[in-house]
Amino acid sequence: MRGGAVTAGLLVAALVAGGCTSRPRGGAERGSPGAPDGRASTGGLTWSYDASDFNGSAPGEVPGGWAADGPAGGVAVAEFPDAVNRSLKVAGAASAVRRFGPLDGTVEVAARVFVERPGGPVDLLAARGPEGQVVASVALRDGQLANQPAQGDRWYALRLVLRTDVQRYDVFVDGQQVVAAQPFQQRATALTAVAAGGGGPDAGALYLDDVNAHRNPDPSVGYLVLDRFDDAPTGAPPPGYQVNKEARAQVAALPSALDRSLLLSRAGKGDATAVRPFTPTGGTVIVQATVRTDKSSGTRLALGVQGSGGQTVANLEFSEGKLVYDTGRSRDELMSFAANRWYTIRLVLDVPAQRFDVYVDGRRLEPIDPNQQRVPRWAFRDGADDVGRLSFGVGSQDTGTLAIDKVMAYTNPVAAPPGPVVDVRKAPYDAVGDGVADDTAALQRAIDAVPANGSVVLSGGVFKTGTIRLKSNMTLWIARDAILLGTREDSAYPFFDAEAAGMENFGNRRRSLILSVGAENVRVEGGGTVDGNGGKPEWAIERSGGTDTIRPTLMTLTKGRNVTVRNLHVRNAAAWAIVPAAVDGVLIADVNIDSNLYANRDGIDIVDSRGVLVERVNVWTDDDAICFKSYNTGVDGAVVRLSTVGHSERANGVKFGTESRGSFRNVVIEDVLVKNTDKAALTVLSVDGATISNITFRRITVDRALRAFFVLAGKRTESSAKPGWISGVSFEGVTATGVAEPSLATGQILDGTTYRLYGLLLSDVQQTVPGGVRKIPAEPGEYTGAYPESSFLTSNSTPPAYGFFIRHVDAVTIRGVTTSALAGDVRQHIALSDVSRIVR
Repeated sequence: MRGGAVTAGLLVAALVAGGCTSRPRGGAERGSPGAPDGRASTGGLTWSYDASDFNGSAPGEVPGGWAADGPAGGVAVAEFPDAVNRSLKVAGAASAVRRFGPLDGTVEVAARVFVERPGGPVDLLAARGPEGQVVASVALRDGQLANQPAQGDRWYALRLVLRTDVQRYDVFVDGQQVVAAQPFQQRATALTAVAAGGGGPDAGALYLDDVNAHRNPDPSVGYLVLDRFDDAPTGAPPPGYQVNKEARAQVAALPSALDRSLLLSRAGKGDATAVRPFTPTGGTVIVQATVRTDKSSGTRLALGVQGSGGQTVANLEFSEGKLVYDTGRSRDELMSFAANRWYTIRLVLDVPAQRFDVYVDGRRLEPIDPNQQRVPRWAFRDGADDVGRLSFGVGSQDTGTLAIDKVMAYTNPVAAPPGPVVDVRKAPYDAVGDGVADDTAALQRAIDAVPANGSVVLSGGVFKTGTIRLKSNMTLWIARDAILLGTREDSAYPFFDAEAAGMENFGNRRRSLILSVGAENVRVEGGGTVDGNGGKPEWAIERSGGTDTIRPTLMTLTKGRNVTVRNLHVRNAAAWAIVPAAVDGVLIADVNIDSNLYANRDGIDIVDSRGVLVERVNVWTDDDAICFKSYNTGVDGAVVRLSTVGHSERANGVKFGTESRGSFRNVVIEDVLVKNTDKAALTVLSVDGATISNITFRRITVDRALRAFFVLAGKRTESSAKPGWISGVSFEGVTATGVAEPSLATGQILDGTTYRLYGLLLSDVQQTVPGGVRKIPAEPGEYTGAYPESSFLTSNSTPPAYGFFIRHVDAVTIRGVTTSALAGDVRQHIALSDVSRIVR
């Protein structure tokens, strides 16, 4: 399928957040960091939301940005469930309405709604069009909610997914889809409001929290193929695939019912194949698939690529425990693999050059070729003028299966450097590009000279440099045959002005290889390599006794607007790799990060930024792989999708925190594979006073981790702020195998006050754990302020459950949750302590 391509400046989205705007550490109510009317425009990226949330509004008031229709007094903020986490009460015939700018395309409207009485009639959540017409709604009618018996005195997590192009919508209740492809109730070309209420005399009151509406961001590429199989019925043949008679190919609930894949096996005596044709395409074509085989023996075609004439461009096979490239002349072993583990294989095919790159889980696998000294590539097996088919197969001697998911094919979205081009190797810039000479001054001269909307081009060399500082309206284009190499000379990375950069709270991080401060419309791309050259012993801070003051971050892009990092191989960062901080409008796409040097080498750190899209990113790191941090205002509005965390040597896969001073709001992590994490695969922390709301993990596969998820609201010792609050964290369609310990979610009792989590949703979460505990342990003690790794509760104690330990939470919904213990275990599956309003 094809879609419109976007950059950070064209990522059109909008957001409404009733019940999610944070307050600063002093406790005063904080308005929008954007324009006075609550709208912040970042070029083509627009976020619209309330200037204050329910928690910052006085009880009895109608909150800013909301309107009350109907009887007076029927809509007001209430201290429910308590004075910390307030909600919007809607009583009787009154309706609460929040209007916003028009949203079209695929739009999601969601809220947590507390139902006092189940009878109705009343609209729990409705999306309206420009004329005030109800386009879609979730309603209580005669004791029914979406054709299911309703319950009173409980919270519901409701979500509408509306597609204005086809005038249809889906309904999700507590993470479960209950209505699919329903026609709009009334036609509308856009959505302009969310509403609830209008009940009959017996409806009782509603309470709204964590309300949000947003337009799903368009993909940053036009897909030739994007197959996720999630909407196809299980057992059905895969749409768009040509399957030979020897094959059995069907959509399967693997890894889960919400996250489906294509399962291929032999039905006859010969080779079983499934072929996905697409429009024949030349130039640079990227193909990717996430695959798993149930046996290490035998041979299976993990990912094959053919030209439109049937030529074999590349065949990568799982064969006898190795991933192999069959060149037609030899069988070159790329790496070892294990059965029943998922691998993300990515090929970047340069059709004119008849060569390609191989990436697996973020690591580039290169041939040993003495004739390609700089960045060696694999040769096409057969010559082809285009590529037009993907293929998967099971060998004629095999009895096992091949599972295939997230199949993609697309062309390079930017094939050439835009605008006027400045070549750094030409006079008067005169970069050498031999990997030895210091090219810092030459690169900076080129950057300073490039005209607006032009490109500084690095090609055909290794450009050794210290800090280079980018400016507005430019592209740093690192071509496929170029490497930007960081020097190991500390003096080449001067300290930048932290206050001017908006990073005064960042601790000691004051140096960077690539730096921009206050710049707009900045792009770093081109298909080449950025190598931080970070193996200097003094930069391994935990071993050398040094501090972060001496280490440069690989890329710090701060206090700007519309920043794009795309189509790069990033490796060997001296500290964190890619850090957009205080930026409005961020796109990070098609980036492979390999930064597994010791120590504290994060992959991506999204800091205090708004309007963020991260997609098709594969990360292999020493520390946290994809991390959201807040030192100031917080992160507002982000999507991470179709990405893989291949490895985190000592930390977490996807993490919010540890630095958590402002807020984390309205973030969706979906269709992500997380592997080999030393701590939790998914972590949400508020330990520095942060307020956190509307965080969703959806269709996540976890393969080997300490635990699947870890959520903590508390106060760490070095923080001066009181604990913040966390509301509306959802885990939907999460499958975790090879996890060592149960998942944890907890608040904290501190100085006699209980600080809670609110609105935790577990829907279709499956885990496999070792089990084997023979004695029921005591409940672990409270969090005491240590560095909040997910191991803190279990380093000196054993949780009283083998699946999930949940403590100090108001409102927990548990639907379709299972845990398989590989050995007998006397503990209960789910242990709840100080938990109220439980739905199971």
